[in-house]
Amino acid sequence: MLKPKYTMRDIYGDVVFSARPAHEVNPWMPSDEKLNALSARETLIADVPVLVHAATQTEKARKLFELASIPFPKQPYVYNSKKEYDDILKQWSKDKKEVVLQYIHSKKTVDRDAYWMDAKLLNYLNSKAYLREIVPEKYVPEREVIDSKDLDRALLNWELPFVLKPGDETPTAGGYGVQICHTEEQLTEAKKLFTQEGADHVIIEKYVEEIENYSCQYAYSENVGLQYLGTSVQITDDEGVYAGNVMVDNVPEEVIKAGCEIMQAGVDKGYIGIAGFDLLWTEDKDVKAIDLNFRLNGSTSMLMYAEPLNHQCMKFYTYDAIDAEHNTAFYNLMADYVAQGVLLPLSYYDGDAVDGRYPSTFVCIWHAFSLEDIELYEERLYESGVVAK
Repeated sequence: MLKPKYTMRDIYGDVVFSARPAHEVNPWMPSDEKLNALSARETLIADVPVLVHAATQTEKARKLFELASIPFPKQPYVYNSKKEYDDILKQWSKDKKEVVLQYIHSKKTVDRDAYWMDAKLLNYLNSKAYLREIVPEKYVPEREVIDSKDLDRALLNWELPFVLKPGDETPTAGGYGVQICHTEEQLTEAKKLFTQEGADHVIIEKYVEEIENYSCQYAYSENVGLQYLGTSVQITDDEGVYAGNVMVDNVPEEVIKAGCEIMQAGVDKGYIGIAGFDLLWTEDKDVKAIDLNFRLNGSTSMLMYAEPLNHQCMKFYTYDAIDAEHNTAFYNLMADYVAQGVLLPLSYYDGDAVDGRYPSTFVCIWHAFSLEDIELYEERLYESGVVAK
């Protein structure tokens, strides 16, 4: 049976876990429906109880894992609504459980002393505004954090291209809110977005032309020490929105070393757990850190399964049915690839099990002999007309 390199229990100990942010309006996050769909993404590497949406626990989901010859990671804590989600977190606090969260929640929902580590530190380490205080200076791209009211004046000292990012402590994910500005038109749209969403602070950051955009991941606890988990190449669109990862082996040592230094800086401040850093490798053989994720990353499961899957070419991705009417065809298509032994299921969100019906979502890892094989499989998925692009 396939077993990950580490489970969350190996690293965090006897804890309970929730992957999703609190149910709050946040312009820098995916929709609530997408966050519910991703709630079970880490169950295969957990070996601890995970709070998941009920639509990830259906018979369809179980059958996909059965097709992959993997026991279905059924969870004891399930929610259908914000109230149910919050009630379970409140009960965890009352029961004095150690709670691992990706993002800080309201004190009314989770007691600060219920977190497995200092909650305020968790928030600090994941804020884009404090990157320079954590990362060694040589890895920091030119950047400044300013009051949003001073943005126009500050931009007089900058030349395109550059990147604008939200500079508040509001949680972000998946590249949401990152505005890459090559043209005056893009800059106008970016400023309009930050004004519309009421960002108090904005980060201006030099646009770095990279050879590769790496996600380097590490883990630390007293049990395992500081461990390098692996690296993947990040796939992003022209606007910088995250779109998956491909496993790579030939990573420059300078990149791995930079990530290790950043992880050590977090550990020195008190961080415990898994973290991943977005590191750009430039033509000048420089490393620049553009984002710090002191939490599990989308591709963490892929790195944990790299050795059991024999280091075949691997790609982490999340697929959605094109609409709810195609959920059955979407499921059958994904099940066929799982049965062929080229697709490892991480979670399946059954849109037909949700009030109002939503397009289903499948989180998975491709594993094949080459990236060309995977790209061919994906091409066939999109040609089917049931998978959203």
